[in-house]
Amino acid sequence: MSNSKKEREKERIVRDFLLLLHRESQKPDSAIIPPTAWDTLAELQASLASANDDIKTIARAITKWCKDHHYSAILQALRPVQGDAIDEDEDPVDDETERQILRLTNFSIRFVDETISQAKGKHEQQS
Repeated sequence: MSNSKKEREKERIVRDFLLLLHRESQKPDSAIIPPTAWDTLAELQASLASANDDIKTIARAITKWCKDHHYSAILQALRPVQGDAIDEDEDPVDDETERQILRLTNFSIRFVDETISQAKGKHEQQS
């Protein structure tokens, strides 16, 4: 796999994760994200603090967090074959956060952290 393909795959993982987190945070009960995952998001955010906007490090931290906590449903949703389940062309996006995630070409730690915090806050409101 070429470097640009690897880079795009890392970007896809991060983008799909942020979209998944954002969309699932708006549901009272998520079939994909277990309740414990919402409680351990702070651990993920802490591990991202040293990523320095490096997409490889961000993607690795997300997958490591999923594996460490046995969040297999989240990992399954992030797999390339399943990646189409989070399809940008599904419906017109009328949500500003989703538009930002879909348009993103340069992932900054600040944006990833803010998106995780927003999703966590929305989830807490739904619960």
